[in-house]
Amino acid sequence: MRSPAGRGHNTDFYSGLLLVAVATVALLYIRTLSVGTVLEMGPGYFPLGLALVLLGMGLCLAVKGLLAEGSPIGSFHLRPLICILLSFTAFGALVERAGLIIAILAQVAIAHFASVETRWRQSLVSGVLLAAASAVIFVWLLKIPVDLLP
Repeated sequence: MRSPAGRGHNTDFYSGLLLVAVATVALLYIRTLSVGTVLEMGPGYFPLGLALVLLGMGLCLAVKGLLAEGSPIGSFHLRPLICILLSFTAFGALVERAGLIIAILAQVAIAHFASVETRWRQSLVSGVLLAAASAVIFVWLLKIPVDLLP
């Protein structure tokens, strides 16, 4: 059994702190939006609720990390972080210019390099299925006005 000195330095604690930080930024960002009521929701109603749930979950996780033993923090890997952030950036840059399908395929292709365990065939199948599902759900069913291809 680990010693109590190891408490607070585990993944639960730091994950909770991350959620609290994200929720705090969201609350600061949406503070000027009108919340409204349950019957007449304003533009800030859903983001406020989501941020408060995120804040509560983060606080619970951080307290759990302080009180209980959890998984210790492993080493920090920079390559996955960079690849995932670049994949989101590529999607955002491409979705209006190249269309939803190409943006998703590019995002999956860049994210592929985040792990040495993924295989090209897996990434290709995932990208194609994700692009097809997104086209059906967002463009055809939800009627979101986004081009599928350039």
